[in-house]
Amino acid sequence: MDAPVKTPFSRRARKALETRRCVLDAAEALFTRDGYAATTMTAIADQADVAVQTLYAIFGNKRALLTELIDARVVGDDHAGSLPDREAWQAMEGETDSRRQIALFAAIATRIGSRSAAINEVLAAAAGADAEIAAVYEQQRQYRYRDERRLARSLARKGALRAGLSETQAADIIWAIATTHTYRALVGDRQWTADQYEHWLADLLARALLIERSG
Repeated sequence: MDAPVKTPFSRRARKALETRRCVLDAAEALFTRDGYAATTMTAIADQADVAVQTLYAIFGNKRALLTELIDARVVGDDHAGSLPDREAWQAMEGETDSRRQIALFAAIATRIGSRSAAINEVLAAAAGADAEIAAVYEQQRQYRYRDERRLARSLARKGALRAGLSETQAADIIWAIATTHTYRALVGDRQWTADQYEHWLADLLARALLIERSG
């Protein structure tokens, strides 16, 4: 079968996607180097080699740009939708073995950490001085809790949680441990490898959440 004809619209769409990626990369570089407050839309446009009007047309304002950047780094692609829409997350939720399920979650959390830890530090720092960014920061925290509670709910439905541990407590434990701040502390500051972090996270969560294996 012949390849589909490249239409002018598809070329425009591809160009728009490339421009968006370029802008997000430029914004990430400047935000992490100079901080959110000190980075202007003009500086981002210059870094991305686009007109500043293009930035406003795509994102509206700097806060929305930061929000889209974080969303893109969390999910790891250019498509709309939340983390649970992704194939890796759905495979994790569909896993019937609880320890394997936690290992798959740890792999997802590690990849998220590698993509988003630096920009999340920028968000957390900016939240202390900007009420609108503080709202974005809190929203991101709530999104993460919502997603991680899905894992806790799945484990609870399997009857896999330790005796006396509720679904809410399990979700709280996952939320407290599986953070990008922990990833940055161990991988960024203490120079663990990503594999070391992933295996540590999986082991810690399994020990904290699951019924102990007999024998």
